Amino acid sequence: MNAYIPQVDQRPGERGGWTRERYGQGGFSHAIDSEQRRLGLMQSALDRHTRARFEALGLKSGDRVLEVGGGGGSVARWLAGQGARVTVTDLDTTFLEDLTDLGVRVLRHDVCTDDFPPGSFDFIHTRYVLVHLPDQEAALARLVEWLSPGGVLLVEEPSASSIVDSPHEAYRTIARAFCTHLRQTLGTDTRWARTLPVPLERAGLLDVALDARLPVFNGGDDEAEWWRLNLEQSRKAMVAAGLVEDADFEAAYRELASPDFHDLSLAVFTAWGRRAG
Repeated sequence: MNAYIPQVDQRPGERGGWTRERYGQGGFSHAIDSEQRRLGLMQSALDRHTRARFEALGLKSGDRVLEVGGGGGSVARWLAGQGARVTVTDLDTTFLEDLTDLGVRVLRHDVCTDDFPPGSFDFIHTRYVLVHLPDQEAALARLVEWLSPGGVLLVEEPSASSIVDSPHEAYRTIARAFCTHLRQTLGTDTRWARTLPVPLERAGLLDVALDARLPVFNGGDDEAEWWRLNLEQSRKAMVAAGLVEDADFEAAYRELASPDFHDLSLAVFTAWGRRAG
């Protein structure tokens, strides 16, 4: 079954009728038993690059840092360990509450509707957040407003361009269906990251730059397990929507577990820029 449905152009706010409630009740809900494990695997794959970029951009003790969409909390925890004054937000702060013991401010906060005073932060970081929002340009404008003069915005977002044409048939089928499911349910735009860093320039940031990575993973490794959890948490909804069948999941899981499986995961685009001083 070929379940890939190309994304079509839509006006901001129309993709899937995104709401914080819909996001919290879907395949990424913190109420799902495996969600903390899924986030932990994602952190293991991404944190090293995030930390290195913060260091290259000059993070120092005392900097006011906003972590938008803190997830499992690993980045906020590391930032606090560097001496930063950290605020971490999420739609669901279940996995973040223990960070208050480190002096981290934890807030339930929607970047699309909730606010901060202008100039509140020296660094703002988002990771795997903006692609899910109904209007990335509007969200970026808000983030830039919250930066202090000379403050840095650091954005890390995934693109599905590296997975939808996989040579592995079962993985390709399920990956395409998953992208379609995210678009239809959350409004996720799996193409938006490929436009970086241009949106940061349009938002008025200076010294804008870009880094891109194509992670390679192998059957049975942590990245393969991360993919299996992503898929399994959305499996019931995807089958109910007629995007794929249970047999397609089982075939993909066999590929992902095979020692002969070698392929690309999501491409990761990292962009940053500085607000005028």
